[in-house]
Amino acid sequence: MTEKRLEGRGAIVTGGALGIGGGTARKLAADGAKVLIVDVQSEAAEANAQRIKDAGGAAVAMTGDVSDESVSKAMVERAMDEFGRLDILVQNAYGGGADNAGSAIEVKPEAWRSGIDLLVTALYLGAKYAVPAMDESGAAPGFDAGPWTGAGLRHGNPPKMNVGRIVNISSVHGLLQAPRSLVYEAGKAAVIGLTRQMAVDFGPLGVTVNAIAPGHIVTERGEAMWSELGDEAGFKLFELQYPVRRTGVPDDIAAGIAFLCTDDASFITGVVLPIDGGLSIQLQENIVMDVKDFITENPELKTHFDQGRGTARR
Repeated sequence: MTEKRLEGRGAIVTGGALGIGGGTARKLAADGAKVLIVDVQSEAAEANAQRIKDAGGAAVAMTGDVSDESVSKAMVERAMDEFGRLDILVQNAYGGGADNAGSAIEVKPEAWRSGIDLLVTALYLGAKYAVPAMDESGAAPGFDAGPWTGAGLRHGNPPKMNVGRIVNISSVHGLLQAPRSLVYEAGKAAVIGLTRQMAVDFGPLGVTVNAIAPGHIVTERGEAMWSELGDEAGFKLFELQYPVRRTGVPDDIAAGIAFLCTDDASFITGVVLPIDGGLSIQLQENIVMDVKDFITENPELKTHFDQGRGTARR
């Protein structure tokens, strides 16, 4: 029997219908949490909630755009009403479009504002309403700190622990930047700063705040795009950029998020955890694609490496 590490805890997953959020909602529920899925895609959110219930878990769905303050406030109220407590907030929602692409010269002010609202402002709003609810809920079900016997000279009452978990989804693009992606790159980098600052503020309440930086994750939408536009050789090109020689799937990210939500992670806060198969230690996505295009356009090119064609190179 799988250990229910999050038994009885109330959780919110924004953007929890599909992709990373969908996988996370299912993983938290499998670990025993009761999950509120918040997403603008109402049918997909309901379908994921039903999938969780069919597997024996507990989940409800709510439609809404979390960059709207009223939605962020309402989702916390809904979780408290449904579950009687709130322990976990996973902030994953994002729905960038073509309008967000470009440099500072190209991006229109309205596209900047709407993109940053969803990438950054929504995370501020989520914490604004979730942290008081976590504080009101108290320590996670089943957790008993017992008498404080801390190291050195520290004795007396124990500090607050395992009251709440916030996990914000950043990206490897928050660590290393790509061209003509101002809104996404700036927003995901801001998520890291926001996470670290919140970790300082909320640590004394027993609430940890961490961020995940995913690499290339093949979601349902990504799978469809690869099937329509890519081929096996093109996908292999992406895989070659990863030391583990594969790209990720939502379950890879969900596993890391679930761990950060357990009692075992109570001393981890303010951390940006890359879950990227090693991509960010050798991030060259864009230059690799540029080189690929150039080679395709110039198939007869030669380099000084050609002299040793009979020698294996890796």
